[in-house]
Amino acid sequence: MTDLRRPELLDPARHDRSRFDSGESALDEWLRRFAGQNRRRDTAATWVIATPEDRVAAYASLAMTAIDRSAAPRKVAKQAPDPVPALLLGRLAVYKDFAGLGVGTALVAYVLATAVELNAKAACRAVVVAALDARVRGWWERLGFHAFHPDDPTDTDLYLLTSEIEATLRGLGD
Repeated sequence: MTDLRRPELLDPARHDRSRFDSGESALDEWLRRFAGQNRRRDTAATWVIATPEDRVAAYASLAMTAIDRSAAPRKVAKQAPDPVPALLLGRLAVYKDFAGLGVGTALVAYVLATAVELNAKAACRAVVVAALDARVRGWWERLGFHAFHPDDPTDTDLYLLTSEIEATLRGLGD
């Protein structure tokens, strides 16, 4: 397997996104066409894990968000302001050549550690994601995320409280 570098912010001038193929064309196209624009407009920051040759092996986009307290699960809404401050992990994709090797999980671990740092500086009650489908929802749930509506198998919106991140990171190390 190719050595991979630690997560770093996407540098559109340096990182090769042209051949990125996760098997999910919408995610691939977003990385190629919109990741740089979103950063320049301060709407999302894209973190990448790259090969030594600067080919993107995986990416995650992050943005600040807020959860409407009246629509939030009890664990999120309890004693929280309205809206509830959160970090949105908007997109996560792994190049097919690196699928199944733990690269996506490593990038999620980095994002969760970032959420802990953010919470210490500016308050971030939860990390939220929107899974692509039920299969992907199951992957997020195995990482400790909870469905906003657990009784609805079609619900793909998930969250992880910042206070739960340490336990999730310990579980990833096992």
